[in-house]
Order: sequence, then structure tokens, then C-alpha cells
Amino acid sequence: MTKSAVEFAERITERAVQATNYGMDWLREVGEQNLDQSKTSVEALVIAMRKAVDAFDQQTSAIVGRSMLAAEETLSNTFDFLHKLVRMKDPQELAQLQSEFVSRQAQVLADQTKEFGQTLMQGASEMAKTTERTAETIRKRSEAA
Repeated sequence: MTKSAVEFAERITERAVQATNYGMDWLREVGEQNLDQSKTSVEALVIAMRKAVDAFDQQTSAIVGRSMLAAEETLSNTFDFLHKLVRMKDPQELAQLQSEFVSRQAQVLADQTKEFGQTLMQGASEMAKTTERTAETIRKRSEAA
């Protein structure tokens, strides 16, 4: 091989190495940007999940509290009915006492059902808002990263 052919081969090889290094640097940079965007999105998703779990915990707590109040009221109505039943003097009072008791129990159940429905609707609305805000946050962070 002549000296000029060797020099030409060396230059071509050097340019190929430079192009390869440039390509590798570009791929590394793109990979890092993608990882940063993914990390940002996942972090925002974790934050949203925490908020959703917290909201769910609050709803659950409210439902448990209301259920306990309804149980207390049911027990109170039951004992009140039983006291009236024990003090009943005329067997014909039984129908009236039972009617009053069933009516009060139905009202307790209706009130609890209404409150439960309102709590669920409020919770669903809050979760929807949280999800919407989170999606917007994820979008903005992804664009920024």
C-alpha cells in the first residue's frame, strides 16, 4: 500500500470514528431526555395517586362516621320501641308502636342513603378534578423536561 492510500484509510477511519462518537453522543442525549421526561411523568403520577388515596381515605372516614351515627340512631330507636312495648297496656297499641318504629327506621335509612349518595358524588367529583389537575401537571412537566 502506498503512503497516500494509508493516509486516506486513516482519515476515513478517523471520520467514521468521529461520526460514530457523534451518533453515540446524540443517542445518549436523547435517551437522557426521554428518561427525564419519563421520571417526571411517573413522579407526577405518584403524587396524583397519593392525593387520590388521601381523598378516598377521607371519604371512607366520612362514610364510617355517618354509618356509626345511623347505627347509634337505629339502636336508640330500637330500645325506645322496646321500652314502649314493655309499657304497652293495650294489645292494639302494638300496631301503632310498630308502625312508628318502622317509620323512624325507614327515615334513618333514607337519610343515610341520601348522605352516602352525596358523599360518593362529592368524592367522584373531587377525584375527577384531581385527575384533571394531575394530567395537566404531567403534560406541563413533560413539555418542560
